[in-house]
Amino acid sequence: MNSSNGRKCDCKKKSHKNKALEENKLKRFVALLDSKPWDEDFKRIIKVLLYTGMRSGECLGLAWEDIDFDNHTIFINHTLSDIGGRHELTDPKTESSIRYIGMSEVLENILLEQKLYIEELKVALGNEFAHPEMVFVSARGNYRDRNSVYQSLKRFTRGTEFEDMTLHQLRHCNATLLLNSGVDLKIVSEHLGHCDIG
Repeated sequence: MNSSNGRKCDCKKKSHKNKALEENKLKRFVALLDSKPWDEDFKRIIKVLLYTGMRSGECLGLAWEDIDFDNHTIFINHTLSDIGGRHELTDPKTESSIRYIGMSEVLENILLEQKLYIEELKVALGNEFAHPEMVFVSARGNYRDRNSVYQSLKRFTRGTEFEDMTLHQLRHCNATLLLNSGVDLKIVSEHLGHCDIG
Protein backbone atom coordinates (compact mmCIF):
# COMPACT_ATOMS: atom_id res chain seq x y z
CA MET A 1 0.00 0.00 0.00
CA ASN A 2 1.48 3.36 -1.00
CA SER A 3 1.49 6.40 1.25
CA SER A 4 -1.34 8.16 -0.55
CA ASN A 5 -3.57 5.11 -0.10
CA GLY A 6 -2.56 4.97 3.52
CA ARG A 7 -3.57 8.61 3.97
CA LYS A 8 -6.85 7.97 2.25
CA CYS A 9 -7.69 5.14 4.64
CA ASP A 10 -6.76 7.28 7.65
CA CYS A 11 -8.93 10.13 6.40
CA LYS A 12 -11.90 7.84 5.96
CA LYS A 13 -11.58 6.65 9.55
CA LYS A 14 -11.22 10.17 10.90
CA SER A 15 -13.91 11.87 8.81
CA HIS A 16 -16.51 9.10 8.62
CA LYS A 17 -19.11 11.16 10.47
CA ASN A 18 -18.62 14.22 8.26
CA LYS A 19 -18.59 12.37 4.96
CA ALA A 20 -21.38 13.34 2.59
CA LEU A 21 -24.01 10.70 1.89
CA GLU A 22 -24.06 8.99 -1.48
CA GLU A 23 -26.90 10.27 -3.67
CA ASN A 24 -29.19 7.24 -3.17
CA LYS A 25 -28.70 7.32 0.60
CA LEU A 26 -29.37 11.05 0.56
CA LYS A 27 -32.68 10.41 -1.22
CA ARG A 28 -33.59 7.90 1.47
CA PHE A 29 -32.81 10.47 4.17
CA VAL A 30 -35.07 13.05 2.49
CA ALA A 31 -37.79 10.38 2.23
CA LEU A 32 -37.39 9.70 5.97
CA LEU A 33 -37.76 13.44 6.70
CA ASP A 34 -40.95 13.53 4.64
CA SER A 35 -42.53 10.38 6.03
CA LYS A 36 -41.51 9.98 9.69
CA PRO A 37 -43.94 11.62 12.13
CA TRP A 38 -41.87 14.14 14.08
CA ASP A 39 -41.73 17.77 15.15
CA GLU A 40 -42.29 19.67 11.88
CA ASP A 41 -40.33 22.70 13.09
CA PHE A 42 -37.26 20.51 13.62
CA LYS A 43 -37.70 18.87 10.21
CA ARG A 44 -37.84 22.29 8.54
CA ILE A 45 -34.50 23.25 10.15
CA ILE A 46 -32.91 20.05 8.83
CA LYS A 47 -34.32 20.63 5.34
CA VAL A 48 -33.08 24.24 5.29
CA LEU A 49 -29.59 23.05 6.30
CA LEU A 50 -29.70 20.36 3.62
CA TYR A 51 -31.00 22.59 0.82
CA THR A 52 -28.81 25.63 1.58
CA GLY A 53 -25.52 24.23 2.88
CA MET A 54 -25.56 26.83 5.67
CA ARG A 55 -23.60 26.24 8.85
CA SER A 56 -25.99 25.43 11.71
CA GLY A 57 -25.16 28.72 13.47
CA GLU A 58 -25.94 30.65 10.27
CA CYS A 59 -29.28 28.87 9.92
CA LEU A 60 -30.27 29.53 13.55
CA GLY A 61 -29.08 33.14 13.15
CA LEU A 62 -31.49 33.85 10.26
CA ALA A 63 -33.96 36.68 10.76
CA TRP A 64 -37.05 37.22 8.61
CA GLU A 65 -35.53 40.43 7.24
CA ASP A 66 -32.79 38.22 5.69
CA ILE A 67 -35.36 36.33 3.60
CA ASP A 68 -36.35 38.04 0.34
CA PHE A 69 -39.33 36.12 -1.03
CA ASP A 70 -39.70 38.56 -3.96
CA ASN A 71 -36.15 38.05 -5.25
CA HIS A 72 -35.85 34.44 -3.99
CA THR A 73 -32.68 35.07 -1.99
CA ILE A 74 -31.40 34.55 1.55
CA PHE A 75 -28.85 36.96 3.01
CA ILE A 76 -26.44 35.34 5.44
CA ASN A 77 -24.88 37.99 7.65
CA HIS A 78 -25.11 36.59 11.20
CA THR A 79 -24.41 33.42 13.08
CA LEU A 80 -25.94 32.40 16.40
CA SER A 81 -23.16 31.77 18.89
CA ASP A 82 -23.10 30.43 22.43
CA ILE A 83 -20.90 32.82 24.41
CA GLY A 84 -20.47 31.89 28.04
CA GLY A 85 -23.81 30.11 28.14
CA ARG A 86 -25.67 33.01 26.47
CA HIS A 87 -26.86 33.04 22.86
CA GLU A 88 -25.77 36.04 20.82
CA LEU A 89 -25.90 37.00 17.14
CA THR A 90 -22.34 37.52 15.93
CA ASP A 91 -20.59 38.11 12.64
CA PRO A 92 -20.18 35.03 10.43
CA LYS A 93 -17.07 32.86 10.56
CA THR A 94 -15.19 34.68 7.76
CA GLU A 95 -15.72 37.66 5.46
CA SER A 96 -16.61 35.26 2.62
CA SER A 97 -19.30 33.77 4.87
CA ILE A 98 -21.36 36.95 4.38
CA ARG A 99 -23.26 36.08 1.22
CA TYR A 100 -26.52 35.82 -0.68
CA ILE A 101 -27.78 32.39 -1.69
CA GLY A 102 -30.59 31.54 -4.06
CA MET A 103 -33.90 30.19 -2.80
CA SER A 104 -35.51 27.36 -4.75
CA GLU A 105 -39.28 26.90 -4.85
CA VAL A 106 -38.96 23.91 -2.49
CA LEU A 107 -36.95 25.97 -0.01
CA GLU A 108 -39.34 28.91 -0.32
CA ASN A 109 -42.29 26.66 0.54
CA ILE A 110 -40.45 25.33 3.61
CA LEU A 111 -39.78 28.88 4.81
CA LEU A 112 -43.38 29.95 4.15
CA GLU A 113 -44.55 27.00 6.30
CA GLN A 114 -42.14 28.19 9.00
CA LYS A 115 -43.55 31.71 8.74
CA LEU A 116 -47.06 30.37 9.41
CA TYR A 117 -45.73 28.42 12.40
CA ILE A 118 -44.08 31.58 13.80
CA GLU A 119 -47.33 33.55 13.36
CA GLU A 120 -49.19 30.87 15.35
CA LEU A 121 -46.47 30.93 18.02
CA LYS A 122 -46.80 34.72 18.28
CA VAL A 123 -50.49 34.35 19.08
CA ALA A 124 -49.83 31.58 21.61
CA LEU A 125 -46.95 33.31 23.42
CA GLY A 126 -48.04 36.93 23.12
CA ASN A 127 -45.65 39.32 24.87
CA GLU A 128 -43.52 36.40 26.09
CA PHE A 129 -42.25 35.79 22.54
CA ALA A 130 -38.69 37.05 22.95
CA HIS A 131 -37.50 36.82 19.33
CA PRO A 132 -40.34 36.96 16.79
CA GLU A 133 -37.85 38.44 14.30
CA MET A 134 -36.01 35.11 14.07
CA VAL A 135 -36.85 32.36 11.57
CA PHE A 136 -36.12 29.50 13.97
CA VAL A 137 -36.83 29.79 17.69
CA SER A 138 -37.39 27.53 20.67
CA ALA A 139 -40.92 26.51 21.66
CA ARG A 140 -40.88 29.41 24.13
CA GLY A 141 -39.79 31.97 21.53
CA ASN A 142 -36.13 32.24 22.55
CA TYR A 143 -33.05 31.72 20.36
CA ARG A 144 -32.91 28.11 19.18
CA ASP A 145 -30.05 26.20 20.82
CA ARG A 146 -27.78 24.39 18.36
CA ASN A 147 -27.17 21.52 20.77
CA SER A 148 -30.90 20.94 21.19
CA VAL A 149 -31.23 20.66 17.39
CA TYR A 150 -28.34 18.18 17.34
CA GLN A 151 -29.94 16.11 20.13
CA SER A 152 -33.24 16.12 18.21
CA LEU A 153 -31.35 14.87 15.15
CA LYS A 154 -29.86 12.04 17.22
CA ARG A 155 -33.33 11.03 18.46
CA PHE A 156 -34.81 11.32 14.97
CA THR A 157 -32.16 9.07 13.38
CA ARG A 158 -31.89 6.52 16.23
CA GLY A 159 -32.40 2.99 14.94
CA THR A 160 -32.03 4.04 11.30
CA GLU A 161 -29.13 3.86 8.84
CA PHE A 162 -28.50 7.56 9.59
CA GLU A 163 -27.48 7.24 13.25
CA ASP A 164 -24.06 8.80 12.54
CA MET A 165 -25.57 11.88 10.87
CA THR A 166 -24.31 15.25 12.15
CA LEU A 167 -25.55 18.77 11.45
CA HIS A 168 -22.29 19.59 9.68
CA GLN A 169 -22.68 16.55 7.43
CA LEU A 170 -25.79 18.17 5.93
CA ARG A 171 -23.47 20.90 4.63
CA HIS A 172 -21.39 18.28 2.84
CA CYS A 173 -24.59 16.76 1.46
CA ASN A 174 -25.62 20.11 -0.03
CA ALA A 175 -22.25 20.36 -1.77
CA THR A 176 -22.78 16.85 -3.18
CA LEU A 177 -26.25 17.80 -4.47
CA LEU A 178 -24.86 20.88 -6.22
CA LEU A 179 -21.82 19.15 -7.70
CA ASN A 180 -23.94 16.22 -8.92
CA SER A 181 -26.22 18.77 -10.60
CA GLY A 182 -23.25 20.08 -12.56
CA VAL A 183 -22.67 23.28 -10.59
CA ASP A 184 -19.10 24.57 -10.92
CA LEU A 185 -16.82 23.90 -7.93
CA LYS A 186 -15.98 27.61 -7.53
CA ILE A 187 -19.69 28.50 -7.38
CA VAL A 188 -20.29 25.72 -4.82
CA SER A 189 -17.42 27.09 -2.73
CA GLU A 190 -18.90 30.62 -2.82
CA HIS A 191 -22.37 29.25 -2.05
CA LEU A 192 -21.01 27.55 1.09
CA GLY A 193 -19.13 30.69 2.14
CA HIS A 194 -15.64 29.18 1.82
CA CYS A 195 -12.75 31.58 1.27
CA ASP A 196 -11.25 29.26 -1.37
CA ILE A 197 -12.22 26.08 -3.23
CA GLY A 198 -9.88 24.02 -1.04
